[in-house]
Amino acid sequence: MADEAHSAVDSLPLAALERLGILQPIENYYLIGTYPPLKAMGSVDPADFLPQATRMCSIYLHIPFCEQRCTFCHFAKEILPPEQRVERYLRTLYAELAGTGALTGHPTAQTVYFGGGTPSYLNPRQITEVFARLRESVQVTADTETTFELHPSVIGAPDYEDRLDAIAEAGVNRWVFGVQSMEDRILEKLNRGHTAADVHRLLGMLADRGVENLSVDLIFGLPYQNLENWYTTICSLVAAGVEKFNIFPLMFKQSDPISMHYRNSPEIFPGNRDRLLMHFATEIIMREIGFRRGPLFYYAKTEHHSRQQENKYDSIEDINLLPFGVSGFGYVGQTQYYNECTIDSYTAAVESGRPPVWRGARLDLDERMRRAVMFPLRSAGVDREEFRLRYGVDPVDQFAGELAPFVDHGLLEVDDRRMQITDMGAPFADSIAIKLASESVLSRIRAANGLITDLKHDPVDRYDFSPIDRAPVSASIDPVRRRRAGGRT
Repeated sequence: MADEAHSAVDSLPLAALERLGILQPIENYYLIGTYPPLKAMGSVDPADFLPQATRMCSIYLHIPFCEQRCTFCHFAKEILPPEQRVERYLRTLYAELAGTGALTGHPTAQTVYFGGGTPSYLNPRQITEVFARLRESVQVTADTETTFELHPSVIGAPDYEDRLDAIAEAGVNRWVFGVQSMEDRILEKLNRGHTAADVHRLLGMLADRGVENLSVDLIFGLPYQNLENWYTTICSLVAAGVEKFNIFPLMFKQSDPISMHYRNSPEIFPGNRDRLLMHFATEIIMREIGFRRGPLFYYAKTEHHSRQQENKYDSIEDINLLPFGVSGFGYVGQTQYYNECTIDSYTAAVESGRPPVWRGARLDLDERMRRAVMFPLRSAGVDREEFRLRYGVDPVDQFAGELAPFVDHGLLEVDDRRMQITDMGAPFADSIAIKLASESVLSRIRAANGLITDLKHDPVDRYDFSPIDRAPVSASIDPVRRRRAGGRT
């Protein structure tokens, strides 16, 4: 395995990748979560797009509470909040569910995803109630794929069995929990609050409850990680019966503690070559044990990993993404948007009687076409005939200037039916997608960057889940230049 992974990295045209601008320093790397990115968004009226939601939607609910702050996590969360704050947030979430559910016509949920934060932070009563309120607002059917995130530390709660039972009784049919690594030294550095033994114990509990549709999150590029302990992490979980994985490279944000760790001790982090080795080793291991990849970074022994992920990348125009809760982002009525990013601003918006939409951007035809190439490249690829029927042009012709260099270097492949990423191009899919960003979006991002005065605390930079024109973790702000630009304070 190691020899094959080294051979795969050695075969990469690294000099060409650097010239093309897609071999990113590890501190610059990030996945494309939305397009346009948050920095290219502005004020929008929810009444202009929420009523245009598709009849079937993917639903996301954000539960922003945790027992500890994992050093790498950049999503909205509060650590061990007072119980009354949790209850107020849930009342606000129920009000948003009722209001936005009505405004969107109570769509049918093809998928439901509870993320965070830590959804399993909620107690059994709260878990039961949030599902009941969800069903009052959208139509959850027997065919709905319903996903709930767990943290392995749930086994330390006095009522952990009741929590697991409440989740199962609520109709959850897909379980996801973050492991990140099976090396205790790494878990401690990440402040995960659990050990590898806790992971095995939770797997046993879920097996005892008959849970079969289970996915585990892993991250490569972590401090103290190397090819050997990455291999043992994957193999130990496969041996424990895990048949689905979400495997991502480590991503940095200025606001995360792990960024400070990297600035102070870069030598404990794997470099670019080691990260590429771990990526290709993962591909080799998964292929040899009969797992398939799809979308990128998602692996499954079964034919499909999850409808939730496939919808997000392949069919969001037909099955919109509808978020509920603080900082959730969605795509409805040809509009990419974010909910309010702090619990206080989110609560204030809902309690004032308005949908808690923070910022958004309605996509014109050109931007929708760009988005319809960016995201499918990370999944099943771009179906050329479907694209022509929807947009009236061929994607290969429309974006020949942007994509031809990647075809020429073997990172993309094109045939009469489809354009898709190659195995060689897979580690660079998001860097390739950046090249499809329009000049209009790029100019708005640059204008937003000019207003940032504090990279660690600026909410637009913090919640901008995009690699486009982002500052690396070593960047600093020139206060004089920012004041001249009229930056936010």
